[in-house]
Amino acid sequence: MDKDSILRPSREKLNKVKMKFAHEQLNKAILFFLIVILPIIAIDMAGRQDMIPVPEVLLKILEGAMVVLLSFGGATLFIRLTINFITDRFEGIGQQEERILLSKLYIFLIYVLATVIVFLYMGIGMENIALFLGLAATGFAFAIRDVVLSYIIWFMLLTKKPFKIGDYINVAGQEGQVKHIGVFYVVVDASPYTYADYTKIPNKIFLEKPIRNYGSDKFFAEFELYLENISSDILDRIERIREKGKTLKGADPTFNLNSDSDGIKISVEFKTTYEDRDILRDRLLSIMLQELNLAV
Repeated sequence: MDKDSILRPSREKLNKVKMKFAHEQLNKAILFFLIVILPIIAIDMAGRQDMIPVPEVLLKILEGAMVVLLSFGGATLFIRLTINFITDRFEGIGQQEERILLSKLYIFLIYVLATVIVFLYMGIGMENIALFLGLAATGFAFAIRDVVLSYIIWFMLLTKKPFKIGDYINVAGQEGQVKHIGVFYVVVDASPYTYADYTKIPNKIFLEKPIRNYGSDKFFAEFELYLENISSDILDRIERIREKGKTLKGADPTFNLNSDSDGIKISVEFKTTYEDRDILRDRLLSIMLQELNLAV
């Protein structure tokens, strides 16, 4: 069967969902216009035509409110109607994290344009707008510096990519699969195949603590086994352990006899996926104990 014929029904269904969403947003915009904006326009027109007595100050306030509502309401409607289209255009650009960042920047740009329209209506020039936005941003950033720091770290996580969605990571004793990289938290799931069990790690932790990225495929894991009693044929026993370890296909384990201040130990390194890490570790440990028990 042709691949396009398989994908066509799902694409048509997705297009129907998008059209339904667009109609819902349009209906909400019409309702908002009828309930909020239309009465303001009616009062403003009635006051200017001297149909009802409305103070000039109130007319100015109503006119300003109308511009603000139309600007930001129109911006919100425009974003909701076009965000899916913009997201689709970003489909072939980079990783999922980069597409998230581009969509957020798009939303931010639309609201900035709406703000500029309001300022221009108020008679504020572009130089004054730039100065005002700069001062406002500085004061606002100082007042919510923790929030700003989270935004900065979120931006760094999306651009520098110490890990990606789908990678398995360990940070500050918390580990699991990265499910979501948010503005304030990174959602990590230690058991991604079960439900409703995940950990939210604050973004600032990733700036303060080292991150270990296991990747989304195989990685090298390691563990150590300390020996209390050492037999004269320990090297032969380790060689037999190596031979048995080769039966675990794909693990490619290595066994090395080492020592440190705590004593003599066997250092083990093997290839594994995050899901199979504990299972392979237990199997390797069982092989080692079967051989080393003879030396106890």
